[in-house]
Amino acid sequence: MEHLQQMVREVMSRPARTVAPEMTLGDLLRLFSSNDFDAYPVVRGETLVGIVSRADSIKPFVTKAVSRALEADAIMGTTVEQIMSSQIATVELDATLGQAIDAMSVHDFESFPVVDRENRVKGIIARDDVVRALARCTWRTSLPLDLRPAGYAIA
Repeated sequence: MEHLQQMVREVMSRPARTVAPEMTLGDLLRLFSSNDFDAYPVVRGETLVGIVSRADSIKPFVTKAVSRALEADAIMGTTVEQIMSSQIATVELDATLGQAIDAMSVHDFESFPVVDRENRVKGIIARDDVVRALARCTWRTSLPLDLRPAGYAIA
């Protein structure tokens, strides 16, 4: 299958949106609330040091009894570095689309940071990127869709 040999660098989303380890939980929550990303690569300088997910961002509220506003304020001051995962599954810049699909299947992640040999984030490969790449390959070989109405719905 020729389309699975496409390079990740050709289909990934770039530039990657990243966060700093010093970012506060409050800022991270506002960032998550403004988009549909599941996770952000955490970068110090140019180097990938972790990943922080939506699930990571709510854990501090589960593990501590938040009974007073003061405690909630203290939790919001938690840094990304304190809640991120430092064990990161990545996809190499020179990987094929097939290898990225395999990684998604093995880890059941929606997306992966794409890194170069120096562990610098160059982009993100997400399931949406994979679907778009595969769909582009089928445009050349697929029959046209029959979009005639199949019936009528009566309300």
